[in-house]
Amino acid sequence: MPYGLYLSAEGAQAQSRRLEAIANNMANANTVGFKPDVALFQSRFAEAIQQNQAVPGIGGPNDIGGGVKAIETVTNFAPGKLQKTGNAADLAIIGQGFFQVAAPGGEALLTRAGNFSVDSQNRLVMAGSNMPVLDAGGSAIELDPALPWGVSPGGSIEQAGELTPLAIVEPESLGDLQKAGANLFRSRSEPLPVAPQNREVRQYFLEMSGANPTTEMMSMIETSRAFEANTKMIQNHDQMLSGLVNRVLSV
Repeated sequence: MPYGLYLSAEGAQAQSRRLEAIANNMANANTVGFKPDVALFQSRFAEAIQQNQAVPGIGGPNDIGGGVKAIETVTNFAPGKLQKTGNAADLAIIGQGFFQVAAPGGEALLTRAGNFSVDSQNRLVMAGSNMPVLDAGGSAIELDPALPWGVSPGGSIEQAGELTPLAIVEPESLGDLQKAGANLFRSRSEPLPVAPQNREVRQYFLEMSGANPTTEMMSMIETSRAFEANTKMIQNHDQMLSGLVNRVLSV
């Protein structure tokens, strides 16, 4: 079997998957609350073993490495940098937890993006999407436009002497989260409220994107070169096989 061809093809495909993840990260380098993706690779068996034509461990010519393959893309949930905005509706969670917002169908989604605003119905909503921000009871938060309001360090809306706790929750495991948008997540498990002693919200601040443009650009250059190297190897193997076939036919 032309193992060099298979190795190069798998390498090119793996680097292509990584390029897609990096390109998406770069596109969202300025998206509030965005969490970057990382493509994970895993070594693979030789093509004969992959096609069940041989078994691993026999020590024969087919029992060699088969390069790498992209197995999945995972999200890096490390907190992004805080940026002071001076906008009273901008909130940032310090430490663990996610805000909850209501999608158009009523589904509660999780986000670290606290760039909120007050809509025409006096609801606190997620800017750009108009998804209502939920309180700890699962209801949309409404504000009185005639009265001043603020946010306590513990994550409660303060207005006219009343406290309305924001819904700050977390899944049983971060692995239960799947992306439902650039900075929105859907939890496969029922999210649980963050313990009161662990709730901390900072007003007038935003958690910015976790994607670092410089790092992502360097990764893109590295991945592009690896992809080009694999494609050149595919071309070289193709030329070698074509030359071999031509010589055999000429004989």
